Amino acid sequence: MKRLLEVSVAIKSVAGLVFAGQILVFVIVGTFFGLTDMPFAFIWQAVVIAAVTGVLHYVAFTEEVIKKMKYSLRLVVFSIPLYAMLAAFAAVFQWFPSGVVSWFLFTAVFIFVFGIFNTAFEIYSRITGKKYNESLSAYKRYHSR
Repeated sequence: MKRLLEVSVAIKSVAGLVFAGQILVFVIVGTFFGLTDMPFAFIWQAVVIAAVTGVLHYVAFTEEVIKKMKYSLRLVVFSIPLYAMLAAFAAVFQWFPSGVVSWFLFTAVFIFVFGIFNTAFEIYSRITGKKYNESLSAYKRYHSR
């Protein structure tokens, strides 16, 4: 039971961030298009996308499901199903007009946003790792006296 709670917290944390991000993007983009309300159907789409993204993130980036895998391969395990899910939602719910140009733009935006988030995470990880390494070095110096 404790393990199930830990897993659900990990998934819900990511899902909550994804949901909040979707709503924020909708509000910002919608403002430029003169939208004054949010369709109820979009909220349910956002909930499902957030939940599936949380599960995909848990599968790809924790050691619980995939024991040993390079980070670059984990990105593939995460990004390909995520893109497939978003593309399916885009097609089923007609997020944009069909056509080669629209799908090219959709794919380009996905790759761009995915790249921005991964770059930001990499910078954060390096800064945090450097801070922890410095703290560990200071701890070792202090306790080696």
